[in-house]
Amino acid sequence: MRKLTVAVLALVMGLCTAVASAVEQIPVDNFFRDSSFDNVKISPDGRYLAATVPLEKLTALVVMDLESKKITGSFRPQEKAHIGQFYWVNNERLIFTSGVREGKFARPSGTGVYYAMNADGSKIGTAYGRGYYPQLLDSMKDDDKYVLVQYASDGGSSTYGKLNVENGDIQATRRRPPVEGYGQFITDNASEVRLYVMGKNFKDYKVYIRKGDSWSWDILHETKSTEQDFEYKAFSADNTLVYFTLSEKSGPDGLYSYNIKTGERKLVSRDDNVNPGVVMTSPVDGTPYAVRYEDGFPRYDWLDKNNPYARALLTMQASFKDADVYPVSSTRSGDKVVYAVFSDTLAGDYYLFDIKAQQARHLVSRMSWLDPAKMALMEPMKFKARDGLELEVFVTLPKDSKGKNLPLIVNPHGGPFGPYDTWGFNPETQMLANRGYAVMQVNFRGSGNYGKEFQEKGYRQWGKQMQDDVTDATRWAISQGFADPNRICIYGASYGAYTALMGAAKEPSLYRCAVGNVGVYDLPDIVSYDSGQGGGMNPLKVFFRETTNSSDMESSPTRVANRIKVPVYLMAGEKDTTAPQEQTKKMYKALTDAGVPVQMKIYEGEEHGNVLVENQRDFANRLLAFLEANLKPGNIQSSDLKPVQ
Repeated sequence: MRKLTVAVLALVMGLCTAVASAVEQIPVDNFFRDSSFDNVKISPDGRYLAATVPLEKLTALVVMDLESKKITGSFRPQEKAHIGQFYWVNNERLIFTSGVREGKFARPSGTGVYYAMNADGSKIGTAYGRGYYPQLLDSMKDDDKYVLVQYASDGGSSTYGKLNVENGDIQATRRRPPVEGYGQFITDNASEVRLYVMGKNFKDYKVYIRKGDSWSWDILHETKSTEQDFEYKAFSADNTLVYFTLSEKSGPDGLYSYNIKTGERKLVSRDDNVNPGVVMTSPVDGTPYAVRYEDGFPRYDWLDKNNPYARALLTMQASFKDADVYPVSSTRSGDKVVYAVFSDTLAGDYYLFDIKAQQARHLVSRMSWLDPAKMALMEPMKFKARDGLELEVFVTLPKDSKGKNLPLIVNPHGGPFGPYDTWGFNPETQMLANRGYAVMQVNFRGSGNYGKEFQEKGYRQWGKQMQDDVTDATRWAISQGFADPNRICIYGASYGAYTALMGAAKEPSLYRCAVGNVGVYDLPDIVSYDSGQGGGMNPLKVFFRETTNSSDMESSPTRVANRIKVPVYLMAGEKDTTAPQEQTKKMYKALTDAGVPVQMKIYEGEEHGNVLVENQRDFANRLLAFLEANLKPGNIQSSDLKPVQ
């Protein structure tokens, strides 16, 4: 699958001394510049393109006329606010949300308000703002005046209604959910509420279904009795079939269909390695035609290759053989579809494909100043951990390097349970590779995407088997020859920071340095921490009862700091409520008391990961300086080196 050729603008390169590469160095700022566009959506009639635009301290919404390429309207929220989801209600009007972003590694939190704007920038105002945090259920493509929204009633239970996008009035429904409390409604292709999901927690919830025109509800699925997780995916064109995934006792999840009329359930698609991802559906009638799987390189299980949108996607994929191509929006008639084109070396381009003419034209690029030809390739690979469990890693080697005896950055992801690393463009990884470092990302047990059994293998394994997986991956990298055993640093954020510090403590001869960003370092403290938000419940606590035990509590880097023998750099956000700065300060003190060389930087005003570009750049420069000081051959004394066991 090598290699993408897309015409983009070349940028002026700066010359510096690389750690282990003769490739010209790209300025750090270019990796952390705000992208030109993020999400894009075409208007129902194909005249306009709406897009979110990241700016220094906020994310705006802009509308562009596709013929003239001129901006016709825009909405700029207040500082630190970010436009979230946005939808075309009709050919001229959009509805959208705004949220406050709590950090790079956290999703924006909603404000409970919907806004509306015309494509020409007129009639901007609050579409709905009762303070009950409404959620768009359905844009109702056959209705140009209303959208369907869900919100909390005065009694606290879920309800929904039709929202007038011109004046903000809402027509509340008289239909009651099957049970009292807050849950999630799901509509079918006719904009009819058909499913309702409600439960006590992630292990105990029920899925209700309306089988006909009446408002009687039946139970479609129960997680507590079946021990199978449920996730809705799609409806068939005639709304007789509902598609959803179920977790299995072993292996990845399966995609199933359920016939509302007959009650028959069938397995539709299942992969040997990974869970079903997005189910691709026709923008005209909702017919599912493919299932996306992120198995190393993304690929598809074609349910119906004769579907016109399956053929269109296949045509686009043939034009960009080394890229990840998928549809992101379309006109109401379905005659024009916007496709995103990404890869490990391409930050993202958007193309408009004409279904009838079978022609595509470039619309916009996310980061046109980064030349794909100067980026490094990311390769999915697999190895077996010490207990025989197969694990996936993503290895990025510096461009034009020989791929042998390179300084290696081991970069475990956060979470730990559920998130996972994927193939694709990563600015930080590319920056490190451009400086001559190999980068390895590890999907240790506990990661998502490989089935419930794989994820639960990580439960109650903080500092144990989850940690061993990262150690085994590091030793595997050495055995493959691309990692210099004397120049390896472990660096991560959030749970990845925990892994970095625990790795340095458990394997003092394996790593030469460790970096932790917005990390969790003392588990008992984080469990008892009151963030002052959400009833005092820190987000980490949701899983703690099921995923940790008393022995995990002792697996805290702060309690084994005296075992760390290598330099450490710690970063944190002043206002972080997920991993409060006190965690980093406690780790810093423990290391200082143990005589470990350690540096610390607390970013003022930041939360769980830096949002401000200036702070992202500062972090990157500090990281590069620290790595160079500890991994550059001339800076390592022979007396410092210990044999790798």
